[in-house]
Amino acid sequence: MPGNSVALVTGAARGIGRAVVDALAGDGFHIVALDRDFEGSDLAESGSLALLKYDLTDVAGIAALVASLGRIDVLVNNAGVQNGLAIDDYTEAARERILAVNLKAPVELIRSVSRQMLERHRVHRAGSAGRVINLTSVAAFMAHTDLWYGVTKAGIVSFTRSFAAQLGPQGIQVNAIAPGPIDTDMLNKFAQPERRAQLMQAVWSRRAGTPPELAEVVRWLASEAPVILNGAVIDVTDGCFLR
Repeated sequence: MPGNSVALVTGAARGIGRAVVDALAGDGFHIVALDRDFEGSDLAESGSLALLKYDLTDVAGIAALVASLGRIDVLVNNAGVQNGLAIDDYTEAARERILAVNLKAPVELIRSVSRQMLERHRVHRAGSAGRVINLTSVAAFMAHTDLWYGVTKAGIVSFTRSFAAQLGPQGIQVNAIAPGPIDTDMLNKFAQPERRAQLMQAVWSRRAGTPPELAEVVRWLASEAPVILNGAVIDVTDGCFLR
């Protein structure tokens, strides 16, 4: 797919999103890197990389934002938040933010991006219409100390399959990746020491995965995955969760 293809990557300033930018850029994609805050990030604009500052809690503004971007061939819904709170400690604001960023925003991004993918495909009738890659988590399939985080990640699995069923017949692939522990600020900040130790005993390599390792799976889905792969949730768990 690459060539002059454009990928929109959310949560791109650091962590997994930052590694995805490198992986897709190395494959020849032009990148629109979206994040709420690029402070402290080493990303810098270039001819093939545009930085887009946007807060995904503004769900209502996403359609207009996407319309302003022009061509998008690949959407990577990577942005996500975790509050690390017990259910009784959740405030309304914390709950609404995690629902907006983890669920509502990616749904609206898929709706908006898929419209222009389909319109471009209708006009040009060449190749696939586009690809969508959603980042979920093994938290979708197991108990999690942050209940709302687990709920949102399970929701991503559900809407991945629903959009695949809706858009697949029109040439858009919609797939998801469910990582186990990845060495990011989110894992290091919110995983209690005992939970982290438990996870490290469960993974076969006895270490957390790295963002570049996970980004390679995103790159494959964006560039090389066959068109019959649609509605899939790919577990990248190093054995900590098998299903």
